[in-house]
Amino acid sequence: MVRKLKRVKDKLPDIPDTGEMKKIIFHSILSYLSKQNGHVSKMEIKDILFDSISLIPGFRVEWGEIQKFGKSKLLVNYKDKLLVLDLEEISNMILKLWDHYLDTHPHHKPHK
Repeated sequence: MVRKLKRVKDKLPDIPDTGEMKKIIFHSILSYLSKQNGHVSKMEIKDILFDSISLIPGFRVEWGEIQKFGKSKLLVNYKDKLLVLDLEEISNMILKLWDHYLDTHPHHKPHK
């Protein structure tokens, strides 16, 4: 008797759960920023976005080659589909929100 093994991607839904995706990304960003006492760099934000998107079940993530895709492009593969995600705008927005938070909550500013 021959039994065919199912691959992991075969068990995944055709469309990923957007609610779960949002929870993973939001929680990852909040968890990271809550441990910071001051400003963070754009690269730190991009790295945490990369790491959090990598946690989504079925997602394979890698940085796109700058020559082919441009700066700050993330390649996200899900069930043989590819998404090119530009992290520039979202990382800028997160930085602006974080800087505003630091300005309005002085207890989170770095100690001198």
